[in-house]
Amino acid sequence: MEVEFSAPEYFDDGSFQSANYRFSGDTEAGWLIERNGLRHLELGPGYRILRVESCGVCSTDLARQFLPFPLPQITGHEVLATDETGGRFVVEINASHQARGVKSDCPFCSAELHTHCPDRIVLGIHDLPGGFGPWVLAPVNAVLPLPDEIPSSAGVLVEPLAAALNAVEMVHPTAGETIAVLGPRRLGMLVVAALGAYRNTSSIDFEIMALARHQSLLDLSREFGATSTRLVDGDGEALPDNLADVVIDTTGNPEALELATRLARREVHLKSTHGRSSAGLNHMTELVVDELRLGPFEDKENSDARVAWLADANPQEGVFAGEAEAVLERLENGAACGDLPRADVAVVDSAERIEQAIRPSVGHQRSLVKPRGDILLTKAAKASSDALLVHKIVDHGLRLTSSRCGDFRRAIQLLLEDPELRKVGEKLVTHAFDNSDMNATFGTARSSECIKAVVQMRW
Repeated sequence: MEVEFSAPEYFDDGSFQSANYRFSGDTEAGWLIERNGLRHLELGPGYRILRVESCGVCSTDLARQFLPFPLPQITGHEVLATDETGGRFVVEINASHQARGVKSDCPFCSAELHTHCPDRIVLGIHDLPGGFGPWVLAPVNAVLPLPDEIPSSAGVLVEPLAAALNAVEMVHPTAGETIAVLGPRRLGMLVVAALGAYRNTSSIDFEIMALARHQSLLDLSREFGATSTRLVDGDGEALPDNLADVVIDTTGNPEALELATRLARREVHLKSTHGRSSAGLNHMTELVVDELRLGPFEDKENSDARVAWLADANPQEGVFAGEAEAVLERLENGAACGDLPRADVAVVDSAERIEQAIRPSVGHQRSLVKPRGDILLTKAAKASSDALLVHKIVDHGLRLTSSRCGDFRRAIQLLLEDPELRKVGEKLVTHAFDNSDMNATFGTARSSECIKAVVQMRW
């Protein structure tokens, strides 16, 4: 099969310019992608071609220039698409071996960590052309049919709704807690909705608090399930410390993590992938990409865990001690077939070594710690940093957790079970555009008047 089209590409200055593309190939043999008449990218087997119906604009799209992936690129990953019969589909974004349906001895895919497969490319984020163009190449096992009961206005939000559900499940609210959502707008409003659904289906009684700068967002958050609201004025200095047990930061603003840290008693859950320094650390986006956790170190033995010891203090028995890059090399070279070549836990004693545990090698997107693993801070860590986050982890036992992609099937099932939630697109999407002027689209999407923008293809 072969298609040719023009599409807007995102550049590293944050602007869009049009480019000409040609996709040729098939699912079994693979695909050749040509850009402006030149060979651009070769894909192996396991992709099918779909026509884009619509694609949502999220905070990751708006911050794409700061992310550590090549540009220019056709971006957009919240995709609703159709096939040649007119059937509607949503597309999971990670093109892993498992998602493509190809045989592999990849230990990440075998360990059900296929969304973290190191060989994956990512729709609209990392190499794979995304949904702000009229056609996408989607991994065959990542294409899910959208049931007739779900309107397209909700279908285009399945990807962020799945991510919101993933955050709620990781936070795991308990009875009597207050769970605060900081920045209920594009993703944050869906987190509020997911918390409300979890509260209803689990029969666990907890408070859902929305924190926003605009009263209109607070009013809307009550429609999505918030049980209380607080207005954030300025830097939020009027809000009391330890306001909530858990604060879920969905702002996309690197400065918001400091406020979330101050307001949280038990846990801060980070959803923002803004690509910039935050809370005194440079690799917070990479931490979210790998769904890593920060917490206090407790001197307890766990003989089953592979521990990377990066602290100056005398290491425990049976750990991998040394500099982060050297430890990672030992883990990779010594891994048996099928084993994850990563540590389960890294023990660190400084902010610098937190960074090294997240990305040991400059220019390589590999963590020392396995996806959804832990980086634990010793008491010595606070001496190396003025960051409130580091001090609160060490002194008060705060945990920082993170998540990104979620299970589309659970999101679709939730939409099927909840008729009111199926109206989510009508309530949340305030602006719709075609893809003819993405510079203007992104300008509006960044504005305070826009809650959620969607790009709709015209054929």
